[in-house]
Order: sequence, then structure tokens, then C-alpha cells
Amino acid sequence: MRKNKLITVLLLIASILLCACSSEGSYKAPESTFCIQFIDVGQGDAALIECDGRYMLIDGGDTSAADTVYNLLVDRDIKHLDFLVMTHLHADHIGGLPKALTYATNIDKTICNSDYADTEIFRKVSKELGTNGATITIPHEGDKYNLGSAEVEVIYAKADEPNDSLVLMVTYGDTQFLFTGDIEETAQKAITEKYVNPDDKEFKIDLIKMPHHGSDKSEDNNIDDITSSMYRFLRTFMPEYAVISVGAGNKYGHPGERTLSLLRDLDARVYRTDENGDITVKSNGNTISVTTSR
Repeated sequence: MRKNKLITVLLLIASILLCACSSEGSYKAPESTFCIQFIDVGQGDAALIECDGRYMLIDGGDTSAADTVYNLLVDRDIKHLDFLVMTHLHADHIGGLPKALTYATNIDKTICNSDYADTEIFRKVSKELGTNGATITIPHEGDKYNLGSAEVEVIYAKADEPNDSLVLMVTYGDTQFLFTGDIEETAQKAITEKYVNPDDKEFKIDLIKMPHHGSDKSEDNNIDDITSSMYRFLRTFMPEYAVISVGAGNKYGHPGERTLSLLRDLDARVYRTDENGDITVKSNGNTISVTTSR
């Protein structure tokens, strides 16, 4: 009798352990939290990720958004960033950082695909980083970082073309989020080749932050090239949700109609900062929910 009880207890323990470890990287503590806030910074990019009380700021919008990003950090009393990510050094991605970094003065790691740009705004960012004792690290493709119980992987890190950007895959439990900066056709094709499945099986992610504010034009305004590369790129990842960080009535015509058409073909649910304001995404490790400020 006692032997049967012992066997039952051992089987129960084994069952619990098996459930907890059934998929590598998917286990998280019951009290774990994960949230992404795509900040409405107009014609620019900025997103704040929180996981288990750890913070990663990805870009900081243009100079016109400096107060927006700064006030968010103040309101949430975020003086310490585990990671500051600058996807690339264009003003609409780093312009708001000099002011933000006067509040978030404690930064564990700063990463970017380049450590220099001959611009006034980069010099201001660099000065604040120096004041805070932070330096820029250029990561390699395949580098991984832990943000609480989430994993952040660098899947593209080149800086060969003007809009090349760090591209990050963030995994929390069984949910995945792709941050793409401003990448265009060369980077999109390279990433597609890396992830495309020869058996034509879907590599499905939950959400993509769309490249380059949803543009459907390349640097040389070739719509066909960017649409073709974007089509394969999106079909490779099959996102359920798409976020477009874009300014209302911007002079560039972002987002492009052909980009929106591709997303409609995928039945992706599209959120835009120009229409929805701040976009907040939460995950429990299995499913995600989205709320907006308007």
C-alpha cells in the first residue's frame, strides 16, 4: 500500500516537472509580467518593454517627442534601464533620447548597429550617455540577452545601407515579437532567407513592429522592389498583429497603401499610432492582448 502511494506521488511530481519544462524557454514564474508600450511619438519610433520589473527602451522618437518619452519615464518612475536599444542613428529614432536620459540615468547596456554618426543629435545623445557612464555596444547577429524571463535575440545587425537597423526577436513564453527598425529590401531579404522554411511550414509570430513606418517605397522610391521583399518577409513570419509607428498626415505618405494591402491579405490586425495613440501589448506567455489610448 505504502509502495503504491509512493509511486503515485513520484508520478505526480514527474508530471508537474514535465509540464513546466515541456517547451524550452516557455516556462515562467506565476508572478511574471510582460508588457510592450508602443509610444505615440508622431513620425518616429519608440517602444518600452517591461518584463518582470526589468525595462528595455527601443528608440526614443524625434526631438519633437522628447517630452513624451521623458514624461512616460517620469510617470512610471523608470530611472533605470536594463537595456537601451537604438535600432539605428536617424533623428526620428534617437531625437528624444537626450532629454529621456536626463531621467533614466542608470543604463546597464546600450546597443546599436553603429557607434557613430556625424550629426548634432547623435552628439547630444553621446554626451548624455557619457554623462551617465554608458557606452554603445555593437552586437552580432545571434547575440541573446535576458530581460527578466523574456529573451531578446539580435537577428540582424548590419549598418551597410542608410536604413539598416538592429532587428530584434523578443520571446516571452510561447509568444514572439519582432522589432524591425527601418529595414528595407536588402535586410528583409536576408532575414527571410534565414527564417524561411524549406518545407513551406509557417514560422508564425504574434506581432511585428512594421519596418520604416509602413513605407512601401525603397530608398530609390522603387515600390515594386520593396513590395516584393515585404511580401515574402511578412509571409515568412505570418504575424497575427502589426503595429505601425507613424505620424498623422506625414509628408512621406506613410504607411503605404500597398503595405496595408499586404497586411489585409494576411488578415493581420493592424494598429497605428496616428490613429490609436499609445498601443499597449500584454502577454501571459501564451496569448496576447492589445489596448490603445484612443
